Amino acid sequence: MCGIFGVFNARKAAELTIIGLHGNQHRAIDYAGIVSSDGYNLYRERGVGTANEVFTREMMDTLHGKSALGHIRYPTTVPDNDDNDSACPILDNIQPIVGRYNGIPIAIAHNGTLTNTEALKEMLGPVKFISSMDTECILRLIEAHCTGSIEDDLKRVFSLLKGSFSLGIILPGRLIAVRDPSGNRPLSIGRLEESYFISSETCPFPNIEAEHVRDVEPGTMVSIDENGPREIRFAPREEKKCRFEGIYFSHPSSVVFGEGVSRFRMSIGRELERLFPAPGGADLVTPIPDSSNFIAMGYAESRRSGEFFPVIIRSHHAGGRTFIAANQAKRDVKISQKFAFTACEIKGKRIVVVDDSIVRGSTMPKIVRVLRRLGAKLVHVRIGSPPIKHPCRYGIYTPMYEELVSARLSPSEIRDWVGADTLEFLPLEVLERLSPNKESFCFACMSGKYW
Repeated sequence: MCGIFGVFNARKAAELTIIGLHGNQHRAIDYAGIVSSDGYNLYRERGVGTANEVFTREMMDTLHGKSALGHIRYPTTVPDNDDNDSACPILDNIQPIVGRYNGIPIAIAHNGTLTNTEALKEMLGPVKFISSMDTECILRLIEAHCTGSIEDDLKRVFSLLKGSFSLGIILPGRLIAVRDPSGNRPLSIGRLEESYFISSETCPFPNIEAEHVRDVEPGTMVSIDENGPREIRFAPREEKKCRFEGIYFSHPSSVVFGEGVSRFRMSIGRELERLFPAPGGADLVTPIPDSSNFIAMGYAESRRSGEFFPVIIRSHHAGGRTFIAANQAKRDVKISQKFAFTACEIKGKRIVVVDDSIVRGSTMPKIVRVLRRLGAKLVHVRIGSPPIKHPCRYGIYTPMYEELVSARLSPSEIRDWVGADTLEFLPLEVLERLSPNKESFCFACMSGKYW
């Protein structure tokens, strides 16, 4: 999963891009890069870590111009240096990735995953690749299909791509936002007077006083130049929007796929409690922060299964989200550092623990074990998504069935393994019912039905 933020025609474009990347930082924590433009040239800075960690004042002094494109990334195939943390990170695997089009510089940032990368490489022939990213295939195809008409060339290239791609593309004097026909990953456009912005999510816009104007429609690109934005359709829309975005990845303050994320999560919690109330009642409902906060609020709304009272507190000094850490060792360390527990509110209590999902299963057993040790009388677990049984092919790093606990164990076996008194998942048919026009969403990680 990745995050994109772009700026066109604004003073201090690079600084605004850092603010935008920071607003999207929940999407990725491993790499950050920015390419800026002064209308003639492109300038690039990049590094390992979050946006605030990477970009120094010295770097900012080199990112000239009134336009910029930024990217934050965590690897969605094999993580770089997964087994060797002492190895030097691959700087060429940091986006935006830069090339040449018709004699001028071009840079591209990508959120998603292509499913036909090998076929594209065969099509390109003996082209030297400098990275392990599928994004480079897109760039090399754009270079290879150069006729001098960028929009026509992009339309030809996009017709060759399969899978998931939301893109930001920057050239001197132009910023382009692209969503594939499935619209699998979000991408939105903001505006402040004569400045335009593109962002993976809407949540950064208020921080730069920009207004969310619209989403990039599936199967279209929005080309922004001195004359303003212009929409170009390159394929019919065949929507398969990622349902896991709303459940877990997206920020609760965002509007994603036309729905408020916090409102959607509240509706999940209500349905979860309606179907699976705490047997005999409970004293309190606590989320595993932060992505399950609103699901837990919805679960506790009726008070039938306990009062909303967080007893698991997240330490925001422990770094990013556990799920997007690059390997299991890093995930285990993050879990140990990430949470604190209000012991005086736990002893003797019947507690409902609400989480958005169980993917690898790294977190929940440790949480339940601590609650037991602190004297919880009963621990019920409620999960706001169906079991995640299948790897994602479209941009989330769950590549192997053996890494997915629900692919190996039944819900009752997971309950015993976690150590809970009861454990329930939101049924898939209920999630589909909560999704407007369910055929327009992708449930592949839950159903195994790929597109």
